[in-house]
Amino acid sequence: MKLNIEESDLGKKYVNKLHKYGEGILYWISLIVIIIAVNEFPHLRILIFVGMTAVFAFRTIMKWIYARESKTYLLSAITCVLFILGSVIYGVTDYSNLI
Repeated sequence: MKLNIEESDLGKKYVNKLHKYGEGILYWISLIVIIIAVNEFPHLRILIFVGMTAVFAFRTIMKWIYARESKTYLLSAITCVLFILGSVIYGVTDYSNLI
């Protein structure tokens, strides 16, 4: 399957200011939650995956709405799905360790 994504399209990170600042805010919130979850609340470590999933989901939506023709949103969508899969696998293995 060929996605027809130009290499020059990959360098364009943000499609507009809302995308830039929204992703920045989500990124920093996720980073703070990751640090707090790892250090203070080990049972909430799954939030590591949830925060990054939110960042990539936001990126996917913004690129799909404003830059659909470049198809770079597909790469962000695949990354988002991988983070969701990672959180499910982590949740299942972590839950089985608690039993």
